[in-house]
Amino acid sequence: MGQDLCLPGLGRALRLLGCPEVLGALQAAMPGWPGRVIEADGSSPAIRLRRHGGGYWQTSPALPEGLFLATAVEAACSLIADLVGEYFDRHPDSIGLHCGSAEVAGRLVVFPDAHRAGKSTLTAAFAAAGLRVFGDDVLALTPEGRGRALGIAPRLRLPLPASLDPALVAHADAHAGPTDERYRYLALPGAALAAHGEEAPLGALVLLEREAGLAAPELLPLAPGEGLLQLLCQNFAHGAPSEALMARFLPLMASLPCLLLRYSEPLAAARCLAARVATPPEKGEAALASLTGHRPAAMAMPAISPRQPWRPAGEVQAYPLGDELFLIHRPSGAIHRLNASGRAVWLLLAREVLSADILAELLAELYGDQSAERILSDVLDLLGRLAASRLIEAA
Repeated sequence: MGQDLCLPGLGRALRLLGCPEVLGALQAAMPGWPGRVIEADGSSPAIRLRRHGGGYWQTSPALPEGLFLATAVEAACSLIADLVGEYFDRHPDSIGLHCGSAEVAGRLVVFPDAHRAGKSTLTAAFAAAGLRVFGDDVLALTPEGRGRALGIAPRLRLPLPASLDPALVAHADAHAGPTDERYRYLALPGAALAAHGEEAPLGALVLLEREAGLAAPELLPLAPGEGLLQLLCQNFAHGAPSEALMARFLPLMASLPCLLLRYSEPLAAARCLAARVATPPEKGEAALASLTGHRPAAMAMPAISPRQPWRPAGEVQAYPLGDELFLIHRPSGAIHRLNASGRAVWLLLAREVLSADILAELLAELYGDQSAERILSDVLDLLGRLAASRLIEAA
């Protein structure tokens, strides 16, 4: 006997053949996205799961060759990934952000995915601290810049680290949902998980840096360009033009605080972050220029003559943000980021054709703390990178 699952926003989205235990795990893993189960009839939805050997076999547009899944929880995880993809295909006005999110004082704290930074564990810590979560892996960004929940429960990787606060472990044990050897979904009580379609304004974008042994969480202000870079990298709108993404994210980061959270233990970090967002400091706090992980990549650069004049290439769009400047090379869609001094060079070139030696003299007058001779090498390096990226051309 087959069953079809109908979901708000998707309609008849999934067919399950002979695996009711997967349906139970799936419904428990996305309690905020309640569906209606009907008897399978007619043409099948694009996402399908059937029993296969000792496990399950899934096919979908994203998995045309099919995928074997060993447990009901593993199958639920994979099905949710396809359902999320289907949701954003059906709602192209929303952009899927790959992030965790929790509500603090009526606004969302959003923390994009970072390798082994613990966004899912941090989301669970927000729940343990008594705050409502919007999700641990995906958030829909509306055209108005609000966050929209999909109603999917946080998922923890097992085994839980021994370094977690006992209160967080106890909360995860007390609210254990579908579980196998690798994953555990949390069955959060009542309104602790925002329902599918529920929206809230964004309050802060937080980048995560987990450091074992750190005595207490640290919160540092970041330049808004750091947040913009994360949004450009951590989203599900893979086919969208860079200009379209910039048009959505740039106004957001112009007003949204961007912070770096360095932490060791997630529950202490969640409490620290919640207190900071609920009572933000007065304005005037200095922003960090950049993170250590965002150094310019090594690249082959042409030799630049100090006297060769340069001008911006014609197919480049510039987007200022704070003291920085983002450039999009329209033919390729590549996005480039310039710091304050790089922005000064670009603005000078946009006004008139200039060579490296003249640029160095102008920057020495502008900053006043270094000679033109010392600045020249940095200008030559920058021009070499801009030329190699086809952002400038010889005049």
